[in-house]
Amino acid sequence: MSTPQHPEPGANVPQQPGYVPAGSPASETAQPTVPLPPFPGQPQQAPAQQPFAQQAPQQQRQPAPAYAQPAYSAGQTAASVPQGTTLDKTNTFAFLSIILAFIAPVAGIVFGHMGLSQIKRTGDSGRGIALTGLIISYAWFAFIAVFMVLYVGFIMLMIGSIADSASSFGYNY
Repeated sequence: MSTPQHPEPGANVPQQPGYVPAGSPASETAQPTVPLPPFPGQPQQAPAQQPFAQQAPQQQRQPAPAYAQPAYSAGQTAASVPQGTTLDKTNTFAFLSIILAFIAPVAGIVFGHMGLSQIKRTGDSGRGIALTGLIISYAWFAFIAVFMVLYVGFIMLMIGSIADSASSFGYNY
C-alpha cells in the first residue's frame, strides 16, 4: 500500500497554503523570477540543454516547495561571503610589541608606539594588538620597577640591620 510520489496530470490534489503547482498560469504571475548572481568562488553551472518542459520523459518533475520563497529584486545584492582575517595587512610592529611585552618590556613599549603611529598614518589593522602590547609592556615594566625597588630596599634593610647589630657587639677600646 503506497501512495504515488507524483500525482497524474488532471488528478484532484489537495492544495497546501502557499503551494502553486509548477507550470500553472498562477505560478508564472505569482512571483517574478530573476536568476541570482553566483557567490564569489562558487563554480558556474552550465545552462540546461533543454527547457524544463521539454526534458526527457525518464526524468521526473520535482513538486514545488510548500513554502513561498521571497522575491528577489534587482536592487538587492546577495549576502557577501565572510572573509577570514589575514596577517599580511596587520602591522608588524604591533605583533612585535605584544611578543616583546613579555620578553623585554622596554622594547615592547617602543614597538607599540611605533606601531600605533604607523597604523594611524597608513590605516593598517592591528591597533588593538598594539594597544594590548603597550598595556602589557607598561604593566610588566611597572611590576619589574616596583620589584627592583622592593628588592634593593630589602637588601639595604638587611645590610643596615646587620651593621647595627654588629656595632652593638663591637670592641671597647
